[in-house]
Amino acid sequence: MKKLGSSARAVWEIFRNRYVTFALRLVVGVTLIVSGAGKLPERAEFVSQCQELDLLPDVLARLYGTGLPWVEVIVGSFLLLGLFSRFAAGIAILTALSCIIANSIILYRGVNMECGCFGEMAILLTRDALLIDFALLIMALQILVHKGEFLSLDSIVFRRKSSEGASD
Repeated sequence: MKKLGSSARAVWEIFRNRYVTFALRLVVGVTLIVSGAGKLPERAEFVSQCQELDLLPDVLARLYGTGLPWVEVIVGSFLLLGLFSRFAAGIAILTALSCIIANSIILYRGVNMECGCFGEMAILLTRDALLIDFALLIMALQILVHKGEFLSLDSIVFRRKSSEGASD
């Protein structure tokens, strides 16, 4: 039991490491940008796919399909820049959760179709997309919990007053 506690503590320390958080911020940011950019050229097709899944009322499906690619690109850019990192990680969590729910329902229906997650850039089956969504969820949670201020604009733009006074 003691060994398990020390192992959990070691894993916790790894996830608190600023380099790990920085790397995860870059991975989630790039993934979201690629995902959103892949859907933008085929916006109408993605909106149509959202409506055909019949998971949301038509108006909400159209809104979701229209807005999601832009949200992904903007949130991914914020994560890459390290600007509003915790807020962006929170939105990334909500995005990942929405995709997890949708893909889980699709798989529950017994369908393992091609997912429009990355547009034509990468063709994934729903099962594979679900695994990526869970990984993104975990990575975004880590960024949310551990701020991710290393090499970020947050650390420059939102300096604490106590650190400004100490540098004088």
